Amino acid sequence: MGLKNTAEAYGSIAKWFHWVTALLFFASYCTIYYREWFAESELENWSTIQLHLSIGITLGGLVTLRIIWRFLNRSPEREPGTKLQHIAVQIGHYTLYAIMIIMPITGYLSIADYLSSGRGSITYFLLFDITSFKGIQIFNLLGFSLEALEDPADFIHSYLGTWVVWLLILGHISAALYHHFIKKDKTIYKMTSIKN
Repeated sequence: MGLKNTAEAYGSIAKWFHWVTALLFFASYCTIYYREWFAESELENWSTIQLHLSIGITLGGLVTLRIIWRFLNRSPEREPGTKLQHIAVQIGHYTLYAIMIIMPITGYLSIADYLSSGRGSITYFLLFDITSFKGIQIFNLLGFSLEALEDPADFIHSYLGTWVVWLLILGHISAALYHHFIKKDKTIYKMTSIKN
């Protein structure tokens, strides 16, 4: 298996991006649900939200690299299907990429004013503090403040995270299983190391 994609399968780098992104999304959900359902102390609450934010920032960087890698590589040939199926696949993939971009950005913006005011910080995996864009005037030049972005960003992040992301993940997994068990094509083999 090579590093780059071929007509038959995704390369090891694209596979790594796919599975690490999936793992980080899962870990991100684990942290936020742990915080909501089980965290009792202030330390547990702080630790889980710091972990959630650290994972989100990692996802933002990883998805940026993933998109660059996707533009630099060919995609494997599509499996046979109707034009409608191919359009649905394209829409599904573009929507997943949009969500992978929107979630880290809205997550950060939902607390950006809180961070820039000096009331808190993100300690990236307990290693170092992430910048809070304190004193940066770009938002004022654009005619709005970080504070004005906080509520809309929080709404978008919470709504997408609670409903839309789960539906997209379920749809993505269902489509993979449909290809594997119903259509019996090579879709699942293209993104795994399992031999056909």
